[in-house]
This record gives sequence, C-alpha cells and structure tokens, in this order.
Amino acid sequence: MIDPVDRVTRPLPIATGSPIRMQFSGPDCLHTVVLMQDLFEQWIIIQGWAGKFDRCGGGRPRPCNSLEEGIEALRAIARRHQKQGYTQVA
Repeated sequence: MIDPVDRVTRPLPIATGSPIRMQFSGPDCLHTVVLMQDLFEQWIIIQGWAGKFDRCGGGRPRPCNSLEEGIEALRAIARRHQKQGYTQVA
C-alpha cells in the first residue's frame, strides 16, 4: 500500500494469530465456524454451511470486539449446534 502523503510503500497489516476452526456435521448439513483476524487486525467469526445432498448453503461474517469475546461466541455456537443434534468433527 502506498501512503499518499509521503509516497512511501508501507506493508499491509498481517494477522499474526492462527485461525480457530470448528466443523459440525448433521444428517443433511455441514457447518464450519472460523474465528480469525481480518486485514485490519479485528477479530471476526465466519460461519458457513452447505447441504450434503443439495446445493443449499451460505455464510455470514460476525465481528467480535476481542479474542475472548470470539472464543465465548464459538462456545455458544458449539453448544447450540450440539443441542440441535450436530456432531463436532473438527
């Protein structure tokens, strides 16, 4: 990225933490949840789902204010998926 003020090339911020990933499987669907930092070093949860036998699927991002808030949100998502009968596979 070139800074327009002094025309010096500066590196983009690189997220340093490793993503935390969980995957859940149900009879018809596969759900993936990832907690990671974006290019602006803000924590975000990306949720994605896909049908095993059809083409339905989707995803959505969810911003978090901190790593701790993101981990707590992951725990809540895991509890909800397990209550719904999904099995954690990764």
